[in-house]
Amino acid sequence: MGLRIETWNIAYRKKADTSFRNTEIPFTVIPNGHRGWYADPFLFDYKDETYLFAEYFSYKLGRGVISVSKYDTEKDKFTDFSEIIKEDYHLSYPVVFSYNNQIYMMPECGESNNLFFYRALDFPNKWEKISVIDKKMRLADTTPFQVGEDLFALALKQKADSADGELVLMKYDGSVFQPVKTITKDMSVARPGGNMIISGDSVIRVAQNCEGDYGRELSFISVKNMESDYQEKVVFKLTPNDISLNNGKTPAGIHTYNSSRNLEVVDLKYYKKSFYRLLLRLF
Repeated sequence: MGLRIETWNIAYRKKADTSFRNTEIPFTVIPNGHRGWYADPFLFDYKDETYLFAEYFSYKLGRGVISVSKYDTEKDKFTDFSEIIKEDYHLSYPVVFSYNNQIYMMPECGESNNLFFYRALDFPNKWEKISVIDKKMRLADTTPFQVGEDLFALALKQKADSADGELVLMKYDGSVFQPVKTITKDMSVARPGGNMIISGDSVIRVAQNCEGDYGRELSFISVKNMESDYQEKVVFKLTPNDISLNNGKTPAGIHTYNSSRNLEVVDLKYYKKSFYRLLLRLF
């Protein structure tokens, strides 16, 4: 019953001209508290405000719930997180996106062997769950994105009782996501690590390296010919050693990158002692 545990922190910074390629401007780390940690950060701009959605892993529950915070431009910091979605199974990777004049969230819920839309009823705090994919499919870190009028998604389709799997491309037909093709089984680039970065004709997907050690690095991969002759090429890699932080520490891992109009966020792995979690185990 050791005290040393793996934890994650979210860090943010003002968006640089070179975006994810900039390794000089430091990130500011958001403190966790003693009852759990935050990871899988996703930003969403809404009515001139920027919101941060994240997994909160609760030591007491032993699983993740979805929380939200708002960026305070005057103080250059995020407000305290508030919990918005909790289920009987683990939730993480809360992708928030707009489609057909609605705001949706598609969190990771592979433990339920299902995939759900959550539709915003009163953004950002109230959400309605809508099932979109039948059971018996375990998908990790599903990442929806829109090209023209079409809604696609990339996800890691996992093997039973294994974190490994294959990256699959799916297309929304108005009711469910239908598989289009398998992209890769290479676990160094198969698991999504954030929203697609789309600018004009440029499409870049973010992948986390899960080969050997969870959260080794992020790859930024240029994508061409989405549905026909799919092609991709790694254009940039971001390692924990590349991350400059306001506290001067070097993280042990990284597995998510996202951005909004003005901000960038990452999550960072650390190892620390947790006396709170030890007390929970004892009592």
